Amino acid sequence: MQKATTSEKMDEFLTLYCKWASSSIYTERGIKLLQWSAWLVSRMTKGKYENISSSLRKLYTDLSMMRYVLRLYGFPTAIEGIRSGSWAGGSWEDERIQKLGKIMAWSMAVYYPFEHLAWAKWTMPKLMPKLDANRLSAWSCRCWCVYIFAELLSSCFKIKELEKKLNILQEESSVQNNKMLTKSLDERSVIIHSIYMNKLQILRDIFFAAPCINWSMNQWATNPWLSEAWCNGLSFAEAVVCIHQSLCGLRF
Repeated sequence: MQKATTSEKMDEFLTLYCKWASSSIYTERGIKLLQWSAWLVSRMTKGKYENISSSLRKLYTDLSMMRYVLRLYGFPTAIEGIRSGSWAGGSWEDERIQKLGKIMAWSMAVYYPFEHLAWAKWTMPKLMPKLDANRLSAWSCRCWCVYIFAELLSSCFKIKELEKKLNILQEESSVQNNKMLTKSLDERSVIIHSIYMNKLQILRDIFFAAPCINWSMNQWATNPWLSEAWCNGLSFAEAVVCIHQSLCGLRF
């Protein structure tokens, strides 16, 4: 197999970059990794390089608010998911996956208004003097908890169904001719990739779970259950897995 030239590698990178930049979802994921990376480096440089640490701390908080703005587009996507069932991620034999997709969409349809109001209060406090932004944010995260655990269950059911299909293909491959075997190998490749992507999703949900529970509590801002190190550290780990999962999806 001929090795790719520098020019071909550059073209491949630019194609991948353009796909990434044209998607608001992928853009938000990139900003998320930058946000938690800024927090991590800020924490690591605290006390040694105070100017760097404080600057990165400010960048971390600014990027957090930027992500709230990007999520202002989210509510209609949740409504679409409720109406079409698209959040199940395709058609599945296990009916529970479709039901969990609807639960995920409904949870986000409730999540977004709470989060939007909390963001509006934080950014324009004088316009909404009676609103408690921290409490609104806690309610949004309770909805997010529902989404996370529904998604985790859904991914488990998907893996179970995909592994069943994979076993059937492996049994059939022993009696197929060369042409059918090639098609079977292509199908196996798609299934194996899908299993891997769902395993990554489960890992992301595990990393998400504890911070989400922490942010769901009434006193999350004043008396948090998790320390900042644990909460943000798990968030950073999720962001790294998220970027890897996204790149795997784009390259497949």
